[in-house]
Amino acid sequence: MKLPPATVPFRGIIPPLVTPLREDQSFDPAALVRLIDHVLCGGVHGLFILGTTGEAPLLPIAVRREVIAA
Repeated sequence: MKLPPATVPFRGIIPPLVTPLREDQSFDPAALVRLIDHVLCGGVHGLFILGTTGEAPLLPIAVRREVIAA
C-alpha cells in the first residue's frame, strides 16, 4: 500500500519509542498506551514507533503488525 505524501512537514520532537514486551516476549498494548500517554504529556510533537531503538528488526512480523495496529 502506497501512502500519500505528508501534507504537513515534520517538526519538533519525534522520539523513537521502545516496544513494550511482556516476559514471554509478546507485545504489551497496555504498556504502549501508558508510554504514549507519558511522552505526549511531556510535550512531544509526534511518535516514532518501531523506530531506532534497535528491537524492531528482531521482532516477528506479527508483533510489528500488532504494534502498528495498536
